[in-house]
Amino acid sequence: MTSDPGELALVLHTHLPHLAGHGVWPVGEEWLLQAWGTSWLPVTRTLERLGAAGHRELLTLSVSPTTAWQLADARLADELASWLAAAMWRSEEQRWHHLMGTEVTSLGPHWWRHYRDLGEYHGDVQSRGGLLAVWDALARAGIIELLAGPATHPYLSLEPDPAMIDAQLASGIAAHRAWTRWTGGLWPPELSYRPAGRVGDPTRPPRRVDADGTPDLERCGAEREGLESHYARHGVTHVLVDGPTLVRAAGGAERDWTHRPEPVPAGHDAPEEVLHDGVRIGDSEVIAFGRDLSVAYHVWSPTEGYPGDAWYLDHYATGGFGVHRSWRVTDRSLPPDAKAPYVPERAEARAVEHAAHFVDVTRAALRGRPGGLVVAAYDTELLGHWWHEGPAWLGHVLERVAAAPDLRTTTLASRAERRPPDRRLHLPESSWGYAKGHASWVTEETRPVWETLRESVDLARRTLAGGRGRAALRDEVAREVALLQASDWPFMLTRGRSPGYALDRISRHAAEVRRLCAEIEHGPEDAGRGSHDRKTALPVPDPVAFVDALDPGSAG
Repeated sequence: MTSDPGELALVLHTHLPHLAGHGVWPVGEEWLLQAWGTSWLPVTRTLERLGAAGHRELLTLSVSPTTAWQLADARLADELASWLAAAMWRSEEQRWHHLMGTEVTSLGPHWWRHYRDLGEYHGDVQSRGGLLAVWDALARAGIIELLAGPATHPYLSLEPDPAMIDAQLASGIAAHRAWTRWTGGLWPPELSYRPAGRVGDPTRPPRRVDADGTPDLERCGAEREGLESHYARHGVTHVLVDGPTLVRAAGGAERDWTHRPEPVPAGHDAPEEVLHDGVRIGDSEVIAFGRDLSVAYHVWSPTEGYPGDAWYLDHYATGGFGVHRSWRVTDRSLPPDAKAPYVPERAEARAVEHAAHFVDVTRAALRGRPGGLVVAAYDTELLGHWWHEGPAWLGHVLERVAAAPDLRTTTLASRAERRPPDRRLHLPESSWGYAKGHASWVTEETRPVWETLRESVDLARRTLAGGRGRAALRDEVAREVALLQASDWPFMLTRGRSPGYALDRISRHAAEVRRLCAEIEHGPEDAGRGSHDRKTALPVPDPVAFVDALDPGSAG
């Protein structure tokens, strides 16, 4: 290794909303089992294999509290074992399917072995305490860093109540500490950031909407602290933001952020140079790292990326009952029924080639920048669930970097400790969504969602004021409000990912807030009826901080 190699910080965000007990198929618990079985398990298996080989500081893994609560649920772990066994059975059905050609039926044994191995690994992981225990062991061994997150993954930059921001952070960090050691890192949901000032109001029509759909929101209420002040108050030392957030703060020009930007050669003192280290946010000591889209977008972007390669497994060509997905991308312009059969050996070869390419573009981005940093961040679900070959690609990338004398992998915490930044920037309001603003969460069709959330919060505040209501009922009101705040619901509406399910969840949580508040208002409180008695066993947010936020008079 050279004296000052370039550094690659891979960051994976492991998150799903709270799905347990809220539907089964095709979105509810099925979504959770798909992500758990096809992404989180194979990615963890890769990390354990490389860790056993002596590799350290491989990547940073964010685990949202809603994910952690569900991974700790023994019933769901049993459901995953059954789900993987059913996938093996489907492989056998595929082997003898009389409506499919031999190119497809011959893949049956391939899928049988794939799901058998995952099932065996799942059993091994559960025998060691489950994924949370394995991730904790990887972190304690210095193989990965684990990031905390707010309790229910809210879109913090549009939260007008400072007490609710603090409740989300306090509850989420406490949940993280309950299963692992925390090193101060936090994944802000949707990489959303808001500076000090008045908060945008998504319940009102925007002043204008630009060509990318980004709304210019009306500002309401009093001047508020920037999010970095909340982070510092809760002991957060470093966070992630999207690259354009730092580039804009450094004076960079606006551009089409949906396409991969060209890397800027070293020595030009361009605004993009800010991406190759962390910065301190404003006057705080909180460090922000920005992902480098010129590198990260080679894997996945709104318009391109490796998973669209012709030889990779097509996620959308399902083939119907009794058959696993067994067709390759072929050509993205073709309908699913026109795709060519999958060839696992060719897909594996492409994963090797794309790993080599990714390491090459990382090296090129760091050329002339001794000790410089490239941050590439993705949803963990991309690797395995959306991109079947993703875990294999990840392993090849990590092995190639480990073998390179001019590169090394790093965690965000390690980088911040070894090379604390001295640059300070005042960051603009932003996210990692479409066009890097609020366009993926705030539209005409999501306005009723934000209105429902505000109405539910207002009702809860009025009802709980002065300590009214039995403790169990107050806790359930707080939990339902917290679950309503998930950023997943408006995103699913704007991006067309099961919008019906999102609307149903919003409606159900809001209705439960109304029902619980009515029971507090009108009693009898000891009637022993209602869903709050059934929900106490579910892994949902610790309500204490949320009750205090809704009823400040009850605190202390």
